[in-house]
Amino acid sequence: MAINITSTSNANPLQLNLRETRANRVEQRSEQAAETRRSDTARRAEKDDAVLQQRVKQNSEATRNEARANDQAVADRRGSEKTLGRNIDTTA
Repeated sequence: MAINITSTSNANPLQLNLRETRANRVEQRSEQAAETRRSDTARRAEKDDAVLQQRVKQNSEATRNEARANDQAVADRRGSEKTLGRNIDTTA
């Protein structure tokens, strides 16, 4: 009697264990790669947020400095107008 080779399992337990181990390792590597991508994306987003906040801070400071300079220029103009005789105080 002939044995049907296709119907019998030739895999021994050691080979089955090795296959399962390899499959588990592939799955773990895939999960690790996905986690690495997620953490890299999160790190980049945090860095971008920090850069944006720094720019906003610098822009706010620049705006404040510009406003101070404008206020000083107005005060200087007013002071020079008084010395030129436009606003002479005659109440004295």
